[in-house]
Amino acid sequence: MMPSFLRFIPLAFFSVLLFATCSRETIEDPVNHLPEIDTPMEVLAYADSLFTYTIPVEDIDGDEVMVSVEGLPGWLSFDGPARKLRGTPAREDEGVLELTVTADDGKGQRSRKLSIRVVVVLTLQEKLDMELLHHYHLTTTGILGVSAAVATQEGELVASAAGKHSYMSDGPATPSHKYRMASVSKIFTAALILRLSEEGYFGLDDKVLDYLSVPGLEYGDQITIRQLLSHTSGLVDHLNSSDFYTGSWMTRTWTNQDIFDYAVRKGALFEPGTAYAYSNTGFYFLGALAEKVTGLSLSEAFGQWIFEPLGLEETLYDDFSNRIVPIPNLAENERSYEYHLSAVGAAGAIVATPGDVARFGLAVYGGHFLSAASLEEMTTDYGFAVGGDHYGLGTRLWDDHGIIHHGHTGALMDYRTILMYVPAKGICIVLATNEPHNRWYDLVNGVLVDIVQFYQ
Repeated sequence: MMPSFLRFIPLAFFSVLLFATCSRETIEDPVNHLPEIDTPMEVLAYADSLFTYTIPVEDIDGDEVMVSVEGLPGWLSFDGPARKLRGTPAREDEGVLELTVTADDGKGQRSRKLSIRVVVVLTLQEKLDMELLHHYHLTTTGILGVSAAVATQEGELVASAAGKHSYMSDGPATPSHKYRMASVSKIFTAALILRLSEEGYFGLDDKVLDYLSVPGLEYGDQITIRQLLSHTSGLVDHLNSSDFYTGSWMTRTWTNQDIFDYAVRKGALFEPGTAYAYSNTGFYFLGALAEKVTGLSLSEAFGQWIFEPLGLEETLYDDFSNRIVPIPNLAENERSYEYHLSAVGAAGAIVATPGDVARFGLAVYGGHFLSAASLEEMTTDYGFAVGGDHYGLGTRLWDDHGIIHHGHTGALMDYRTILMYVPAKGICIVLATNEPHNRWYDLVNGVLVDIVQFYQ
């Protein structure tokens, strides 16, 4: 009979052998690691632009991994071997698309959600259309009509309009309608004077009366061309003086001598160069100066020196219009022909589409039309230096809503206009309306901010 302890030896030996065998199998066949899918939670795709995205998958075991994607829309395809999504979404695909990505190494699978957000990026034209219409309805509610244009250094020009072009009809305002540019005209006059100065017709610090004969003008022997351009001459402002509008002012025409005589009669507001006072009369004098040195009418001078070189085919100098001889395609109001613009002259008689004026502003302030020296003069703050407005040469200087820009405002015969050039963005924005509104500048500033943010 076998001793009892020997009966357990085969069993123990078998157990040890079995344990060793299992240990060898564990070493030879290690635990499998599932593939890793390293996608972000969301990626962006832009409507009307090609979208591509390679799905990052890693398998630390070095196994061959098959990747598949579920939930693909019609516009998107998936290249399995390359692990690449590719396609062009349309604008109607805007929104969030949810996909399921699965990686299979033949031993197991791992899945992960991937979101693709399709974003519609507006064009500059779409942005201007949208914002102008928004502010037209919600900011300047009830205003007759409004038009806007933006010109960029890349050569893009977009224009938009809302409302009606006339108080006499329901016809819509369009970008082709012209507006009285009012004092935005002062930029045109300043550009003309600076170009003539560059060509040697005179110097900016020349005395005005070296070229014009205005006997009896107080301080006439001191007033310089630069002072006229910067409203530091001390001349009166005839257009904002109630006693200018007397007699047959609604039916008459004015000559240069009429305005000279008014300035002589009213006298000076202060000694030239010592203060600032906005003067339409000063800019009227500048128009007469341009006529004198060129031998051209002011209309001809603008045409030869400004309109033709810059291709401004929808811009004119109004020295002719009345209700019998109207301006073609003018956006009208009840005061459009209230009096003859010979009273206004170089201070505000330009008529144009906002598109033409935006192109003009870009050419002048963007550095392509005037010399660097002239442009620096134009944007030097002469007005503030003598305690007045921030004003250069025919140019208002602004820093509103954190946006440094310059240009000019305009108000005449119930038209309101503004030109704004933003140096940091290289864009020129022009707005015009044929009816005043107490929230006009809210609309202006709203469009300014919206368009500048478009370029962020």
